[in-house]
Amino acid sequence: MKYYLLLVLTSLMWAGNFVTGKFLIGHTSSLTITDLRWAIADVLLLPVVWVVDRRLLPPLRALIPLAMMALTGVIAFNFFTYLALQHTTSDNVGLISALNPIAIAIASFIFLRERLKMRQIAGMLVSLFGVIVVVTKGHLASLAHFQVNIGVWLMLVAVGTWGLYAVAGRFAMKHVSAYGATLWAGLLGVLFMLPFDLPTLSFQRLNAPFWGSILYTAVGGTVVAMILWNIGIQRVGGTKSGIFLNFNPIFTAILAYLLMGETIKVSQIVGTLIVIAGVSLFAIQRRKKQKPRERLLKEPA
Repeated sequence: MKYYLLLVLTSLMWAGNFVTGKFLIGHTSSLTITDLRWAIADVLLLPVVWVVDRRLLPPLRALIPLAMMALTGVIAFNFFTYLALQHTTSDNVGLISALNPIAIAIASFIFLRERLKMRQIAGMLVSLFGVIVVVTKGHLASLAHFQVNIGVWLMLVAVGTWGLYAVAGRFAMKHVSAYGATLWAGLLGVLFMLPFDLPTLSFQRLNAPFWGSILYTAVGGTVVAMILWNIGIQRVGGTKSGIFLNFNPIFTAILAYLLMGETIKVSQIVGTLIVIAGVSLFAIQRRKKQKPRERLLKEPA
């Protein structure tokens, strides 16, 4: 149960990224935002990994999955998400991000042979419906006018890369801790991005809100959230962890209410309850009935 709570907290942290991301994209490029947040996060992670793991360098056999984590989760997902925010609304980005659990389930099935039970599939669909209710604010008919533009396609690419990131994380954390995986995926990601970012590096209006938003994405949305996510991947698996991403739009709506004065409608509260029901159906395991002989063997004499 405690790992599920960590994954809910991860979702809250990432919801803040959707709110700050739309703001940051007006100050610099999506590549620079990704590079800068991870560079700051890596500096903060170095002492953490040294204290917890008592070592910094990963074993050689972990380098390939760590490089895949860097390419998919650090670079591709963030780059395509921020790029999508340039071409479509944050609501659309939040709606498409609800497909993340499905992308993780598909990738986990292909590469890890993780299978879903009918109860889990039902929970995933119920939760997805709840997300749609939250994002559309109960106006389900508006989906008929949903416009598929370049921003939507970019976000779909981001969703696909996140499924691959979850799988790469499972392989990497066979050899390194969740802290080490987060650090080295970030370091490799920054090294990969710098040659492309430096020639076109530019900023607009480097004010206090900009640096405050960058620090949030680096500390809360990257260091804390990625460590908690990798712990969840390591402890409960990619498919189960993925279902908790459906809380992202809910927390995004709550933060928009608290920080930007947006209203929360009754339909969004109903949608939230549907999401919670779907996640519970997916994640909570039924206890296996014990056979009479097994009960006798466990009872004290």
